Amino acid sequence: MVGAAQSGSRDRYGELSAEGRRLVAEVAAELGDHLESARAAVNARVLVELPELDQAPLELHDGFDRSTRAHMALLRGMLGAWTDPSAAPAPKEAIDWGVDLARHGIPIETLLRAYRIGHGEFWQFWLKLLSARVDDPNLLAETSAATSDYTFRYVDAALVPIIDEYLRERERLARRAQSLGEAELRRVLRGDAVDIGLASERMRYRLDGWHIGFIVWSDAEDEVDVTPQLDRAGARVAEVLRGTESLVVPAGRSVLYGWVGSSRRRGGTTAHSEIDGMHVCVGSPGKGVAGFRRTHDQAGLARRVARLSTPVPAYLDYRDCAVAALLCADVDRAREFVAEVLGETLERDDADRLLETVSVYQHEGLSLSRAAERLHVHRNTVAYRVRRVVEASTENDGGSLHLRAAVELARLVGLVADGGHRRNP
Repeated sequence: MVGAAQSGSRDRYGELSAEGRRLVAEVAAELGDHLESARAAVNARVLVELPELDQAPLELHDGFDRSTRAHMALLRGMLGAWTDPSAAPAPKEAIDWGVDLARHGIPIETLLRAYRIGHGEFWQFWLKLLSARVDDPNLLAETSAATSDYTFRYVDAALVPIIDEYLRERERLARRAQSLGEAELRRVLRGDAVDIGLASERMRYRLDGWHIGFIVWSDAEDEVDVTPQLDRAGARVAEVLRGTESLVVPAGRSVLYGWVGSSRRRGGTTAHSEIDGMHVCVGSPGKGVAGFRRTHDQAGLARRVARLSTPVPAYLDYRDCAVAALLCADVDRAREFVAEVLGETLERDDADRLLETVSVYQHEGLSLSRAAERLHVHRNTVAYRVRRVVEASTENDGGSLHLRAAVELARLVGLVADGGHRRNP
């Protein structure tokens, strides 16, 4: 049974005459003989108008019957005594039914519509009983107006605790679902054995498809709340990566983990546009639970490389830094390796320029001409710089694996800063 508040209406209930109250008491007494018929009429109308309730599980139908029956008994007694409808207590059966609706995921709009429709049907049932007992049109008009106002006030009052309990239950369920989902996510990331169907249900994200993991973070000071920016950036990255679903979870005050999923492999899409001043690192596509975990780990490795870089890039894909990520997994050992291989080059004021030249030379397939073209210098300048680095190193070849690794790592591990001056990490 549900009413809608009559905003600005007169207090018809308080204006009812003594004769009208006697009439209401008589009709309320008669209603006692028809409570089950009234309940059946109300519930039937509600179920016709709301197929989502008609198709609901049997336990919800049973609870609906108990709720309506309790409302009828309470309202009949209050009408007969003509007690203040705004003080109407919600029947326990009605509160229980509201809680059950929340547990079954029935939206609150459906609950409110059920009361509105039920109230209308009850009013028609009451009006028939009332009309059959009075011949005086003035008394009928007075009594019907007063009892209409009364039932609206009753429903408005009874709904308050019902809605409160519904919302509390929904919040409790949401917290429980979030807690279960976060616990399941931790199990997946730890590498625990999981039931893929149950884990997907709890996380509200399918684990049996393809995934791309990403991490969004901010360098803002701890006291600065960047939650809104993180949320916008996470949503934007998920949109750009074009998955069919996404999972985004906060991992701290300034860090957010995310995944986008799809039924088929996707790749080659960058997500560095419009990220609201945040930093983003992305893993490679992975399939299933293992792929979900691996792409997240790769995003974390890319973030490690990004944070070692100067300046910190706004976007970094693991595929573009996989070798560097592996090489600098142990930063202290990596620094020792770089210092050993590059030797005195690191002490030079122009170390950054020399190492940049060697890096371009290596990336251009050891071609002096192509390297010179990219750097806008003479090929002899490239040859001179490469020779100086090789002579100071432990290597004899400008393209050796060790020299390539050392040049790649020098700035990442903090041994060379922009401008060429050696750092003291």
